[in-house]
Amino acid sequence: MPFRHVEEHTGSRSFLHAKPDCASADRTNPSGHDTAQFPYRTSMPAEPFAPPPEVAETILEHVTPWPQFSAWAIRVDKSTGTEHAGLHAAICNCLRLHAEAGEGIWFHWKDWLYACILPTTTPSAESAQRFQADLAEQRAETVSIGVTHFPLLEFDPAQTLLNSWKALNHAAFFGSGCIVAFDAVSLNISADNHYQVGRVAEAVTEYRLALDLDPTNVNVLNSLGVCLAETGDRVNAAEVFQQVLAIDPNEAMALYNLGILRLMDGDEQQALSLFQQAYATDSEWFEIPLQIGKLLTERKAYADAIPLLEAAIALRGDFSPVHSMLGRCLACTGKSQEAIAAYKRAVKINPNDAAALSALGALYDARNENRDVCFTFCRQSVALDPNNGLYRLRLARLYHKHDRLNQALAEYRRATELGCDASPQISKITSQLASHDDKTKCCTG
Repeated sequence: MPFRHVEEHTGSRSFLHAKPDCASADRTNPSGHDTAQFPYRTSMPAEPFAPPPEVAETILEHVTPWPQFSAWAIRVDKSTGTEHAGLHAAICNCLRLHAEAGEGIWFHWKDWLYACILPTTTPSAESAQRFQADLAEQRAETVSIGVTHFPLLEFDPAQTLLNSWKALNHAAFFGSGCIVAFDAVSLNISADNHYQVGRVAEAVTEYRLALDLDPTNVNVLNSLGVCLAETGDRVNAAEVFQQVLAIDPNEAMALYNLGILRLMDGDEQQALSLFQQAYATDSEWFEIPLQIGKLLTERKAYADAIPLLEAAIALRGDFSPVHSMLGRCLACTGKSQEAIAAYKRAVKINPNDAAALSALGALYDARNENRDVCFTFCRQSVALDPNNGLYRLRLARLYHKHDRLNQALAEYRRATELGCDASPQISKITSQLASHDDKTKCCTG
């Protein structure tokens, strides 16, 4: 849903997804790697996302009668030695010994993925650490392990095994040799994977399951709210964001996302207030000062918008529309030279930025600079965005100034059709052309 102003087109009003909460996970890292090395979580795991592996029926038939069990998913960490046949044999041998000692079972799941199931719910991380230590005595390669247990919530045995795999994907965030216990964060990551590939319904299901494990996890709540909003369920999305704010009134993402919903509902004043609250809480999100700057620009509060747009540029300088918007604010506050510089930055980033090209043509013309350059910029903007009335109007004025009346008339008419009323100019040029025709007739009559 783009902003309405005819000059700045900066794309959709996008929601903010979750910041990382992996640092809160229950994890063990015997390899000594820093497990908090990812200060901001992306929506995809460190390993390439792959569909969940299937669980063989024979495995499920074996464990379904068990009233309780713990499950591990084990994956060889990427290294230079993982093609050695000896590694597979060593892993299988260690798994066999651990499974026999615990009266459980193990199996080779696929590729370098393995599993072990033990009929106990005693802490799995300690057993998994012992497995890693035993393997380390034989091989230099490391493995990461995701662990979980049954029963847990309403997960059946097959889902429990897949949960160990989700915990393993969670472990991928922390480097080699990690052990992660399945939790709400594991489900949040899994849900994010669904969301990234467009499976929004599946993502919503996983987010809700994560909340069953951790009802006050604001990252999960925020992600759920985003999914609901993007499926059109804005009422429930707003309720979820309000739930986040009840937990943490200063949660910037929830404030921002609620502001986006208010924009979609047409309540720009409330949206602006929420964006400003979010910015006061967290000034590191590019989208927040951008949205404040947009709204202030739309309200013609150009001087107030300038510092917000400059702040957005400081956070992300490669987004051409924000430079164009800054150029507009500078031009409207009489700072034409600075405005030209801002528009030129926009064009340098994106040579097809129609807003910047059109504005540059108009600004150069106002300074009586090379008219061919002015025409080039204005024509190019119209070619890029032929249905923009403002760009047509600027080109019409340029034609008019240089007495190219027929071309000016055509552009004024098109600009008027597109919502930029040029009726006085159309009337004036029509009269001029009619007068010229009358004089021509007199001279030849």
